[in-house]
Amino acid sequence: MSPESDGIDDSQVVLYRLVDQESEEVLIAAEDLLDYFMEEDREPPETVTFVRAHQVGRARRKTERAELQVVDRQGATIGAYDIGRVSAAFRPELVPSGADRPDLGYSFLGRTCEYPWAGEIWRQWAAMGRPVEPGEWARHPSDWHESWMHVVQTAWFDSGRSATRYETGGTAVIDGSGFTTGDGFYCALGEAVNGPGGYFGWNLDALFDCLRTMRRDEASPFRLVWRNVAVSQEALGSDFTERVLALFEECGVETELS
Repeated sequence: MSPESDGIDDSQVVLYRLVDQESEEVLIAAEDLLDYFMEEDREPPETVTFVRAHQVGRARRKTERAELQVVDRQGATIGAYDIGRVSAAFRPELVPSGADRPDLGYSFLGRTCEYPWAGEIWRQWAAMGRPVEPGEWARHPSDWHESWMHVVQTAWFDSGRSATRYETGGTAVIDGSGFTTGDGFYCALGEAVNGPGGYFGWNLDALFDCLRTMRRDEASPFRLVWRNVAVSQEALGSDFTERVLALFEECGVETELS
């Protein structure tokens, strides 16, 4: 689904679309979104703001089943959020026509995404595509890594992939000197197993699900090389590393520690 043309190549700048899931009508398409990606402990706003709207649906101003889509420069959906009930917080007759790009509010009934840096990461992915070079996640501060994993997981499943292994290389290598948090570990692991921007769990339960699905799908096994594991034990705690290693052993993954 692409925004309706008004003489401007919207696919080059639109980042978000709010869509009614039943009719597939685009309620609004805009360049940015404010007050949706925010810290978990912040008070939810009454409305979120669609910045520089390129398309405003006039037939429907509210719906019970809205989906917020993140779109790339070709207009393809790269991530989506099931929002549910929404309503416009503006009067359609006050929306300017032509090339004007107003900022317009929608009520999401307090629904927000508790990954504050996800919006910035989505913007990068929409402009540049999915990561193709290893280590892009590591170039962000460690407090971005949870948001990075959220974007990875969302994009992974929205693209039709499942919780399993897709790469064919027999050895996955992670370096304990490259991360200091559990989120960083899962960023590194997903990339090592499934390539840049790859997903392979974001907590122990999800990791077990990936390993179990891999076995069920008869995906080719892999060997895990964990370099500088002592650094990981120091940063993440021995309990974390021991539980991860025990899970790999339980699921038949050979590990080499150095």
